Amino acid sequence: MIFSVLVVDDSDFTREALRRSLETEPLLKVVGEAKTGEEAVLLARKLKPHLITMDLSMPGMGGLKAIEKIMAERPVPLVVISERSSTAGEDWNFEAINRGALELVPKSEVFGGHQLLIARFATRMRQLAEAGVAPPRKSPESRSAARRPNAEAPLLIGLGASTGGPRALAQVLGELPAAFPVPVAIVQHMATDFFDSFVAFLASRSKLKVVAAEAGMKAAPGHAYLAPSNFNLTVDRELVFKLTPNTMTSAHCPSVDALFTTMARSLHGRAVGVLMTGMGADGAEGLRALRQVGARTIVQDAASCAVAGMPQAAIELGAAEEIVELKHIAAALMAELQAHRGEPTKPGAKKRILIVDDSPLLLEAGRLALEGAGYEVRTLENPLMVAMLLRKNPVDLVLLDVNMPAVKGTQVVAALRSHGLNATPVILYSDMDERDLRAKATECGATGWLRKTGDEHALIRAIDAWVGNRGRG
Repeated sequence: MIFSVLVVDDSDFTREALRRSLETEPLLKVVGEAKTGEEAVLLARKLKPHLITMDLSMPGMGGLKAIEKIMAERPVPLVVISERSSTAGEDWNFEAINRGALELVPKSEVFGGHQLLIARFATRMRQLAEAGVAPPRKSPESRSAARRPNAEAPLLIGLGASTGGPRALAQVLGELPAAFPVPVAIVQHMATDFFDSFVAFLASRSKLKVVAAEAGMKAAPGHAYLAPSNFNLTVDRELVFKLTPNTMTSAHCPSVDALFTTMARSLHGRAVGVLMTGMGADGAEGLRALRQVGARTIVQDAASCAVAGMPQAAIELGAAEEIVELKHIAAALMAELQAHRGEPTKPGAKKRILIVDDSPLLLEAGRLALEGAGYEVRTLENPLMVAMLLRKNPVDLVLLDVNMPAVKGTQVVAALRSHGLNATPVILYSDMDERDLRAKATECGATGWLRKTGDEHALIRAIDAWVGNRGRG
């Protein structure tokens, strides 16, 4: 089958170069060219191409609006051919992803690149066109395996994705709470030109602190770490990251297999691996390694994938313990953590929360909300008494106000850690700016942080995420 392509760019030179590059692949045929967004919409409607390449900066309608209109009328694999992302102002490249573009390709891969780069580009475009035509190979319906009663609590969650991944990752991270108690490591196949803007894109859509992983950095709760372009991200048993050049047979660097394999080797069953939308098979072997050592393994279901190749490869290897729709992946991760958080000492026992705040009104409001949700709640106005109370009456979690007259919450955390009370999770609780609160929690070694918003339901959901609540009902 010959796959038709519509090329959209206002430059005659660029359109000609794209045509030559694309047609080095025998199964691709450029059937139309457009100079403006308006022309692109009309030709997409008339020609019904299998693939569209799109420039963003054009006179008139422009690429972003054209993408929006084309995807609304007839979704089709659409690839943005773009310059390096801007470092200031609006990033059109990731706005294009939001509006339906499937992938970003730097112009350096098409113009002035050597023949191998051009050949890889053409092959990938043919694969994208083919993926848009052929239905995905039949895979099992969404399912969740029964929980293993002896599974250990996870220390790290790994997410791997490729084609269609930026938008899918943004959805998953956006549904995780700021106080998510386990760090997240992410491998997304991404060109170097777009990496910095990709970090900013995910950070803008996540309550977690999203950063580029660095060698020697230790993973911390409430954070998501992105593998840099051209380096494999690996982790040791102390959750310290290492960056290495590609030494594997995988064509991808960073490689999902590299991350998942070292998670299996270092953390054994104390990990969760999630393999999401993407072309090819990267991550399948690593996910199987995770499952073989008792870790929880999840793949995105084919129907919600932009391209189902990577999850399908994992299913065929027997690596997938759960097959989950994209919209349910975050909930599956939350459920996995709740299954291990703060097991009660006996069946039916309520989880115990200590709220420390100098405001009697806020103490009472928090107590009523959490007791109504099935928790056993203690309150304390004097932060100097926290250590003494915890020695006599241990709790499952401390919710600690940051700014109190007698002593700051950060000082209380430091005192607890110095007195050997390291096992008690402590969440800093304040109405201060989110960035400042996160920084204070990281600096003092708190388990996490939570903003005071006055929303009782949000408070309950956040506490549930940290300790679960087996005492309800």
